[in-house]
Amino acid sequence: MKSLILLDKFYRYRKKIDKDYEKYLSRALIQLISEKYKDYDVKFEYVGLHSKENRPIVAFAGKDEKFIQNNLIKEYGTVGKLSDLAVGKILRGRMRDPDLVNFGVFIDCGIEKPSKDVLLPHFTMNNQLMDGKKTPKKKICKAFGFYEEMPVYVEISKLDKENRKIECKLADETIEMFNSWVEDGFEILFGNGLLRKQIKRAIKKTKHYQDYLTIDRPGFLETAIFLKKERTHPEFWQKSEVC
Repeated sequence: MKSLILLDKFYRYRKKIDKDYEKYLSRALIQLISEKYKDYDVKFEYVGLHSKENRPIVAFAGKDEKFIQNNLIKEYGTVGKLSDLAVGKILRGRMRDPDLVNFGVFIDCGIEKPSKDVLLPHFTMNNQLMDGKKTPKKKICKAFGFYEEMPVYVEISKLDKENRKIECKLADETIEMFNSWVEDGFEILFGNGLLRKQIKRAIKKTKHYQDYLTIDRPGFLETAIFLKKERTHPEFWQKSEVC
């Protein structure tokens, strides 16, 4: 049996108090993964949480476990060491608070021993997302809907292991995702810390069926709700308790 620490987190709950919510999230995670890989010879189980970041640990066994491991790392990310990094390596990451600093956005890529975030510099954001045009960082974050815990793929662009400095650029997969959102022209409402079924429950409760087209899942607890252009603006975040 293999086990894997996922980069995706359990958050918005109090670890010492909300044990039932941890069980709720863990069951939802195992159900999601099991359904995705139902055609493979592998069984999953939830092990527990890793570190203060509350990263779920998943165990799995079966003849396809090596294939499954690689796919889980690709889709959910995992933890790693600074010594294992190299320029050009693609990692799954999660944004820290986009408003934290003015010179860029820090990305949590699960780097441990020592614990270190990766910096997506402001000038790199200008080059990749604004065709090189100098744009205030806050405007870029607002235009592309950056939010805390937003899942992205990044490519290591600069690495100074001795001084523990790591910079990145957005990987092609993430750039393509952003471009598709812009080209589609739909308004997107992002949610974090909630399961997709919790979002659907809120939509049902507030009777906003007519307002959305689909709900994508960039991460386990992150959603992108695509709204119809002619919709009335859904205010179900304020109208309904979705947790």
